[in-house]
Amino acid sequence: MPESLYVDVRGQGPDLLLLHGWAMHGGIWPASLLAVLEQDFRLHIIDLPGHGRSAPLTEAFSLDSVSKLLYQYARSRLDGPACWLGWSLGGMLAANVAVQHPQIITRLVLVSSSLRFCKTENWPHAMDVTVLELFAAQLRQDYRGTLSRFLALQFKGDSHARESLRGLREQLFARGEPDRKTLNEGLKILLDDDLRGQANKISQPVQLIGGESDSLTPAAALEALARQFSQAKLFIIKGAGHAPFISHAEIFQQQLMRFVHVRQD
Repeated sequence: MPESLYVDVRGQGPDLLLLHGWAMHGGIWPASLLAVLEQDFRLHIIDLPGHGRSAPLTEAFSLDSVSKLLYQYARSRLDGPACWLGWSLGGMLAANVAVQHPQIITRLVLVSSSLRFCKTENWPHAMDVTVLELFAAQLRQDYRGTLSRFLALQFKGDSHARESLRGLREQLFARGEPDRKTLNEGLKILLDDDLRGQANKISQPVQLIGGESDSLTPAAALEALARQFSQAKLFIIKGAGHAPFISHAEIFQQQLMRFVHVRQD
């Protein structure tokens, strides 16, 4: 296994990889969700480089460098092609792997994710670039406070915001602090990278799951993306923000199971 990558492997069955979002780690996935998934899958719960228990990369944290590491892990540790699930930045990384190495992915689940996170003239369904630029500037001055504010933004408009935010804040530093250089480089991905032109290269079935009230990856972005994949299903959860697997866990789990064809008792 690549030295810099920490992976929690549990369960039995076909392989399923889970990729978290910016500034978080593999511990953010709810225990109730993992308990159900591991009955039918061998889970690979990954801490991205520079996050959680994974060491930072010696090179820059970029879509290509992280995707290369994930590909190396998949080739060395998986039995064959697998289902990949990515949340937010993790979804963009999973999509990039699907573009570059389609033979290792059977199905793709993109949760509150996009192929372009910032607005452009031809992409209004996204955050204003000034929001992420402000976070980048604030990271240098108030590291912990900035991350806490970023979490609050994820639950803006969510009908279960208070209890969900409390739980995620408790998890934020549970595996130590993320590497600051990695965080800045991850923000650069969210600011600059654009995979929309690559969507037509992803032929696998894709499930897009998002929140009705998500301000980071609006429902309109997922609706637009769904039209660009050759095989895509879209499910928007009413009242949910950027982390529907936490705030609306039951309905999220039901939709995920439906897509991955896991038997439900």
